[in-house]
Amino acid sequence: MKLNKYNSLKKVLYSERGSIAIMMVMSTILILTPIIINFTYDTSINKLKTMNKEDRFKAKLTAESGLKFAMARLRLYQEAYNFLQKNSSAKDMVKQETLDLIWNFPFVYPIPVTEQMNAIQKNAIKEFMEETVLDGQLQLTIENISNKINLNKLRISLLNLAIQENDRINAGKEEPSEAEREENLEYNAETQLFNAVKNAIEKKSETDDNFNAQFYGIEISPLINELRYFISDPESIEDTAGADREFVDKGIVPKRAPLTSFNELYTLPSWPDQILKLIENEFTVHGAIMIDLNKITDKLLKLLIPDITEEDIEEFFKYKNDPDDPKYFNSLDDFKNYIVNIGNIMTEANFTERFTKFASQGLKFGHSPSLFKVLCTATVGRSTFNLTAYVTLPAQPSPRPRPKKEDESKPEENTESEQRDSDEEVPPANNSTNSSTENKEDQKTLLLKPRVVEIIIG
Repeated sequence: MKLNKYNSLKKVLYSERGSIAIMMVMSTILILTPIIINFTYDTSINKLKTMNKEDRFKAKLTAESGLKFAMARLRLYQEAYNFLQKNSSAKDMVKQETLDLIWNFPFVYPIPVTEQMNAIQKNAIKEFMEETVLDGQLQLTIENISNKINLNKLRISLLNLAIQENDRINAGKEEPSEAEREENLEYNAETQLFNAVKNAIEKKSETDDNFNAQFYGIEISPLINELRYFISDPESIEDTAGADREFVDKGIVPKRAPLTSFNELYTLPSWPDQILKLIENEFTVHGAIMIDLNKITDKLLKLLIPDITEEDIEEFFKYKNDPDDPKYFNSLDDFKNYIVNIGNIMTEANFTERFTKFASQGLKFGHSPSLFKVLCTATVGRSTFNLTAYVTLPAQPSPRPRPKKEDESKPEENTESEQRDSDEEVPPANNSTNSSTENKEDQKTLLLKPRVVEIIIG
């Protein structure tokens, strides 16, 4: 009897222990389940982050590869351009628009295969894709932005002033009169900026009442004085016209050096962002050898020829961008031919005088691009990397003329035999003005290797 009671009590205890064990197991499962779920979720998120970072890094490398490819194409353009400059016979056979084909066509990777391609082209693309190790997709375009005026021409540099004065003395030229200086002011970069801002504000105000109400009657000269003070050498400006006080009041330290990015203009205390956006297509902070007439805009055309009418501007672009027969200006004379003979906008004498004075102020015009904007967009997986680079091809500097010394200006006395040999070997020199002019025109401009002057990511 006692044994039966003991066995029944033992069964009860065992059953209670089993229930407790089950409850402990279930509690453990309930506790561990959200931990495991959270751990699994964190693991998947971290894996996704790692993959995205890896794709981002690969996209960056792909975009940089596109930039290197663009630099290689511009290097080929530089070599071809210099070759044509040195060989006048070859230059007559190859026009500038043909030379531009080296850099101006877009590039897409992977290279698309179309039905119009023949078997040889398809096989060449297939072999290229097999031999190329490049992740993702790449879109590369090179834009010619040589149609903009360099804002750094407003900069007053003590070194440049000294060099110009030294060159003037060596050339034996007289110091320009006050009247000549006043006349040249019409053609410098400062006046072009003033006119560009004025024209942009007037045009925008005609269509935007809010803009007109905000900027009606704004004074442009203080803005330009502020910009000139911002980029000029210290102590190079005698009268700052209050520009220095604007920086002191806003707690901004002026750069007192050339601009390296257009975005630096947004740090100027008095320049509204809306006005800067209006002129960003006509001005740059990177120098080009010449302003490309084939990329001229309506605003720039208005700056060059202030008296031109809206009808003349419309007719000009109809002529230039004719879909059946587009025109390409291979020289300044081609542009002059339209302005003088076809469009009858101004006389030949006025055109020559105006553009000669532009050139004397450092604003030269032509057909050879030397400033480019490279756009690289690379996509790998979910990541997209945008890279924008500004590339310039500087002109090869010519040796500066040395001033003649007094003893060099006097002819040396030669013996009779030396004089006879000299007369036989050296052709007679032509000292006429025409010969001097021809030699100046035959002086060729060679390009240096392309170099990146600014990179913007994003």
